Amino acid sequence: MYLYNSATHKKEEFIPNDPKLVKMYTCGPTVYHFAHIGNLRSYIMEDVLEKYLRYAGYPVKRVMNITDVGHLTSDADEGEDKMLKGARREHKTVMEIAKFYTDAFFDDCRKLNIKRPDVVQPATGLIDDYIKIITKLLDTNENLSVTKAAVFCAMDYLDEYRKSTGSAENMRSQIQDYIADAARAKLAEDKAKAENETLRRENDALREQLARLQAKQKADREAKTEA
Repeated sequence: MYLYNSATHKKEEFIPNDPKLVKMYTCGPTVYHFAHIGNLRSYIMEDVLEKYLRYAGYPVKRVMNITDVGHLTSDADEGEDKMLKGARREHKTVMEIAKFYTDAFFDDCRKLNIKRPDVVQPATGLIDDYIKIITKLLDTNENLSVTKAAVFCAMDYLDEYRKSTGSAENMRSQIQDYIADAARAKLAEDKAKAENETLRRENDALREQLARLQAKQKADREAKTEA
């Protein structure tokens, strides 16, 4: 079996990391509205792949997330949360919106004979885990570019969805510190780049001035020789 590897841009033979279990993750819907046919095309493709893997004799465990929080209206991590927008549109709570459109999504899947994944995980069920992962990444990767909007989104929804203990407050404080440090580092990096660019332009100007001076001296020497 050969699959296209988007990392290498080549078709490569499929060799599972664990021959005893193919672990398959597929991104699920953002449940703020009904899925349209373009959305469902992706899930049909994923379903066909899973079913073929099983047909080929591979044991498969497929996991799908449900984005019930944290998907902003712009893919550039800007704008408002789509779930909040949907809740305001229908005068419901975010969780009511999430449940209604999650049920509607799987009802559409059933009509299209799309198998329900083995594990379906709403994003709100793992916010604490996401924050821990982000914290570790920020702590161990000095040059890591972390989307601030995603971090703040997790922090904002932590109170609403995951009524936690004081440990969450400590985590929030740590994340704020890491973001502040990252922002300062980014400002310092931008300042250094600007200063280097200024120096480069000044050096280029000096080299051009020197070249003109050398050309003039050469012309003067040639003029004296001819005289």
